[in-house]
Amino acid sequence: MFKVVIGFSIVLSFLCMLLVAAPFTPAIGVSFIMLLFAGFIGYKGFLQSSIVLLLINTLAVIGSPGMDISNTDTLIFVLILFPISYGGVLIGVRKLVVRTST
Repeated sequence: MFKVVIGFSIVLSFLCMLLVAAPFTPAIGVSFIMLLFAGFIGYKGFLQSSIVLLLINTLAVIGSPGMDISNTDTLIFVLILFPISYGGVLIGVRKLVVRTST
């Protein structure tokens, strides 16, 4: 069941990446949510799927013409969101390394 959810989230993220090319605001919001989901599943140990989600959603957020990082609130939000997402994946990698080294 969890693999179906991960597959659906990858398809949804890819669709949002295509929709973000035109400044479609709900697609950017879904990309932010998928970034958090990528950090969560990376923490849970699904590293390949989380790295794919991070790649797709990072490209969507960075490449969006609707992202105005000159606004301080948006910049702070992005600077908080990315370490949480990437941190979850890094913690998942660390847990996997500790588990395989013993």
